[in-house]
Amino acid sequence: MNLNLLVSILSATYVGYYIVVKLLLKYFTLKEIIVHAYLISAIIVLIFFKNDLLTSIKKININYFYLILLAIIMVLSNAYGIIGCDSNINFGVIDSLSNSIYLPLVALISFYFFNAKISYINFTGIVIVAIGAYLVNY
Repeated sequence: MNLNLLVSILSATYVGYYIVVKLLLKYFTLKEIIVHAYLISAIIVLIFFKNDLLTSIKKININYFYLILLAIIMVLSNAYGIIGCDSNINFGVIDSLSNSIYLPLVALISFYFFNAKISYINFTGIVIVAIGAYLVNY
């Protein structure tokens, strides 16, 4: 997929996430949002990916632990994202501080553990963006 298209779609979904969560918080609690969002997500996944579910069931082994871990991380990420949206702190500040921490970490983890290539220019840019995101808080 084209990088610009991917970044545009992700940016649009992040903005959409924030807007929809802010609207939902007027009518539902955190737990209600999580329960219903994941229930509806499960139904959508079953409708559109039922064949993949059936073939992947045959692949269940010790590595299935990673899928369980991913599910836990997704629920926690969404729960804390909703808590952040519900706080009196500007969500842009919360998100930018989070980005200033996770961007360099993901770059380093990708480089050391997954053999992703990163040039000095790329890493310098990531550090500068992370510092800029951190400075948004002041």
